[in-house]
Amino acid sequence: MTVRPEIEQELSRIQAAGGQGLLNVERSGARIEADLLVVDAVGCAFQTLGLTTDRLAGVSLDALKSVSEALTRRLTYLLEPIGLIEADADRCAVQLRSRPPHKSEDGTCYYELMVRRGGDITLSRYCQRPGQMRQIVPAQVTREVLARLADDFLAVLP
Repeated sequence: MTVRPEIEQELSRIQAAGGQGLLNVERSGARIEADLLVVDAVGCAFQTLGLTTDRLAGVSLDALKSVSEALTRRLTYLLEPIGLIEADADRCAVQLRSRPPHKSEDGTCYYELMVRRGGDITLSRYCQRPGQMRQIVPAQVTREVLARLADDFLAVLP
C-alpha cells in the first residue's frame, strides 16, 4: 500500500504554512521524515530524507546489503544511478552513492544513501567544489518523486 496520500497531505500542509518545515509520516512501524527547505505546487527541496524503523534494528550486514541492493534496483529515477560504495562490518552500515556522480566546472555532486543497523535509511545530496570539503546541498525533486522515494524505502524493509 502506498504512502503517497500521507506524503501529499504533509506537502500541502507545509506549503500552506510557508513552504518550509519538517515532513513526518508514520506507516507500518516506520517513520519517514524530511527537512523540507522549499515546497511548491510542483516540487520540493530537502536536506535529508530519512526512514527510521525497528525492522532494521538487529539485522546482519548481509541483510543490510540486501536492502541496499533492492534500493539500487528501485531508485533508477534519480538524476544519477546509485551503486554500492562500502559495506562497513564494524559500523554495520552500507553506503551507496551516485555512480557516476555529476561533474561540472562547479564541482562534483552526488546522492549518498546510508542504510544502517539500528534502524535507518537516509538520502542526501552532496556537492564538493574544487578545493573545498563536501557539503550537503538541497536535493530538488518533484512531489511525485518524494512520495515514490518514501514508498521505495518502505518496500525494501525486511
